[in-house]
Parts: sequence; structure tokens; C-alpha cells
Amino acid sequence: MNKILLVIQREYLTRVKKTSFWILTLVVPILLAGVYAIPIILASRPLEHANVLVVDDSGLFQGEFRSGRNISYFPAASLDYAKRQLSEHDSLDAIVFIPARETSIPQDAFLYYQSDAPSVSVQSDVDNQLQQILRNRILLDVHGITEDDYAMLTSTSIRLRTQDIQTGREGFLQIKLVVGFMLALLIFMAVFMFGSQVMRGVMEEKTSRIVEVIVCSVKPFQLMMGKVVGIALVGLTQFALWVALSGVAFGGLRIANADLFEQAQGRNVTQIATKGVEATSQYQAAQYQVARYEAGEGVDHKIQDLLEGLASINFALILGLFLFYFLFGYLLYATLFAAAGSLVDNETDSQQFTLPLTIPLLLTILLMPAMVNEPSGSLATWLSIIPFTSPVAMMFRIPFGVAIWQVALSVALLLVVFPLCVWVAAKIYRSAILRYGRKATWMDVLKIFGSKH
Repeated sequence: MNKILLVIQREYLTRVKKTSFWILTLVVPILLAGVYAIPIILASRPLEHANVLVVDDSGLFQGEFRSGRNISYFPAASLDYAKRQLSEHDSLDAIVFIPARETSIPQDAFLYYQSDAPSVSVQSDVDNQLQQILRNRILLDVHGITEDDYAMLTSTSIRLRTQDIQTGREGFLQIKLVVGFMLALLIFMAVFMFGSQVMRGVMEEKTSRIVEVIVCSVKPFQLMMGKVVGIALVGLTQFALWVALSGVAFGGLRIANADLFEQAQGRNVTQIATKGVEATSQYQAAQYQVARYEAGEGVDHKIQDLLEGLASINFALILGLFLFYFLFGYLLYATLFAAAGSLVDNETDSQQFTLPLTIPLLLTILLMPAMVNEPSGSLATWLSIIPFTSPVAMMFRIPFGVAIWQVALSVALLLVVFPLCVWVAAKIYRSAILRYGRKATWMDVLKIFGSKH
């Protein structure tokens, strides 16, 4: 046991001390966050104000253009006058010109500029206003429908809300879908990445013949399990740091946007409050938050739904199950990857053994669209129970809610199959780690199990 601990310590410290480990753990998440945050920050910056002259020879758009926070529209008597003004005044940015009509509806409009082209926001606003004004004209002249009537018709909608009939909780299926997909993809990448590290480590030791020295004092099984467990601890350390960083970021976001979270919590309370004095007080507090929201003191519905959807997910359960499925899913595959690494002398020859091992994981990712359609369907259920696919499939399903018996069966089967994989991998590793000079095949693997040693 002491020898296994020594191997674990060596594998763990060797990798944690590498600069690449800390870059992957700290720098990469920050860069990824920046990739998503920078466009949002840039998009939220105030735009430069633009001044646009409007020349309407058609008579349909006269006085109809509406100035906004970033764009101001000014009528001009003629195109020649507007051109002179544009050339003489740097504060003017463009000219909108609608020619006289040859038909009842104008066919073209022009946006003239000098030297610098108008920004995309200006072009988009001009185009939108042209379409809106023309549409309102047609609705009023032909159908007798006013702009307010049309706005009421187009803004009227009904919101479909999915709720659990027993608890009254909102479903928030789209948010849970995103969370489930991210969890499945994360555990797939973790199992594959750390499992590949085990295989490469075994091949490096075999190629450099360091393993010949190591096995003089450590049994092959001890060496294999020490390497597997050591790299597992590296992965757990990385995830612990990620969770800590996420907690700090989430805490900072919560402090900076306290009103958002108060409103989300208040609206959630209205869904789960039932009977009793405590429930009544909760409900009254929630009604205050709802009143603020409906009075316009709240935030956008999409942001509110996002916060409510995240609040409805049991992240404590997800974190516990994620650690379990990562640990045992990794141990299951890492032992098999270690066996594959012991059979070959270079990474090129390892493809014939690693490809069959990764097929279950890849198949689960490929079948994700089918599981998206039916998270509780028979395909998703079986994939979340079979040990070789359950780490990815079950983590995808957990945010949607999974029956307890399915989780228990999945956990039990993984715990049963894991020792069998360790036994298989140990037998292959012990027999193949000191073999050199010949490309291994699947027949060699069968011969190992056919031998008595």
C-alpha cells in the first residue's frame, strides 16, 4: 500500500508542479470568460450620436422618422440643399433620400454619405423605420388599421409555461437543456483528457524503459493503480479550483446585481409557497418583489427567466453526482487506457486499442440530439444506466430530474463494473508492460487471457 501511495504522490506532484497545469486551470477559464464577456461589454457601450437629413420627394415619409437616443433625423427641403449641408457640416453623417413615386408604393430609397460610411446601427435604423412607416401607411389607407391597433395585435402573445403539477415549480427546460449539455460535455472531455494522460504516461515510461527500473521495486498492478489514482487527484484538484473560482465569480455577480437575484428568488417563492403562516409570509414578501417587477423596476424577462431557471436547479445534487461520475467514470476508462498504453510502444499503434474504448463515449455525444428530444425516453434512460455511457448520459439528464431508482441502478452498475475493468486492465498491464519489439494486436490480448499467468 505504501508503494502505491508513493506512486500516487509522484504522479500528482509531477503534474501539479507543471506550468501547463496552472495555465489550464486558471488562465484558460479566464480567457473563455473573456471571449463571452468582451462582446457583451462592447455591445453595451454607448454608440456615437448620428445626425441624418431626410429628403422625402414621395410625400409618404414626411415627418414620420422618429429620432432616438443615438440617431436624430432632420427634414430637408431638397436633395441639393441636403448635399450642401452634408459637405459643409461635419456634424451631419448621412442623407436619406426617397425619390418621387412612379407607382403608389416607392420602390427604392437611398442613404447618401460622404467619406465615412454610416455605422451599421444607422443603416439598420433607417431601414427599419422605412419599412415600418410604409407598412403603417398601407395598413391605415387600405385596411383602416392604426399604428396603435397594429402594435397591440403584434405584441399580444401567450406565454407557455411548463410546471411540475405536484410542486408547482417551473420547468425551465431550455435552461436545463443548456446546463445538462454543458455537464455532459465537461465530463466527456474530463474522462477522455485525463484517461489519455494515463495512456501517454504509460507509453512514455515503456518507451524510455524507465518502467523496467520501476517494476524492480513496485509491482505492475501497484504502478498502474498509482498512476491512475494520482492523475485522478490531479483532475479533482483542477475541478475544485474551478468550483472555487466559479463560486467567487458568482458571489461577485450576486453582490453587484443584488436586485436581480432578489426578484428571481421572490418569483420562485410564489411558485412553491403553499399553506401555513410561514408560507403566507413568504408569499407576501414575494408579492412585493413581483409588484416591483411589474411596475417596471425589475429587469428583462429573459434575464429574469435565466436567473429563476438556474435557481430551480439543485446544484448541490449535481455537484455530488458529477464528482461521483467523473471519479468512477474516469477510473473505469483510465484503467483500460493504461492497459492500452502497455500494449504499444508509440501513440500511432495505440489507435487500434483506444478507438474501441472511446466509442461508447463518442456514441453518447452523437446521440445527444435524440436525448434532447426525450430526456426521459428509453434511449436516454438506457444510456444513463449502462456503465460505459452513464457518466455522460446521466449528467445530461440530472438537471431535468431523474427517478431515484434509475440513479441508484446506474451507480450500482458502475460500482460493480469498475472492479471488473480494473481486473482486466491489471492482467493486460502485467503481461504487456515489459514486451517490446512487436506490434500488439487484439489476438495478443486474447492470448493474455488464455494464459494461466
